Amino acid sequence: MKYATKVLLILLALIVGCMLLSNVASRATCSYYGFQTDRETRYAAFVGCMVLVDGAWFPRNEIRVMQ
Repeated sequence: MKYATKVLLILLALIVGCMLLSNVASRATCSYYGFQTDRETRYAAFVGCMVLVDGAWFPRNEIRVMQ
């Protein structure tokens, strides 16, 4: 393989790795929030951390506004 192809593959692997680490960190943060507040939480892919409040799911960021 050419040098440029190797560099592109390495950069692609780094980008994918960073995306996976970010996803794992977001899920862990959501789970820890549920543990701290004793609420049921769920991680949604494009929304983020969701919290069950009064039988309905709300994004965690909106919960602070509602309180």
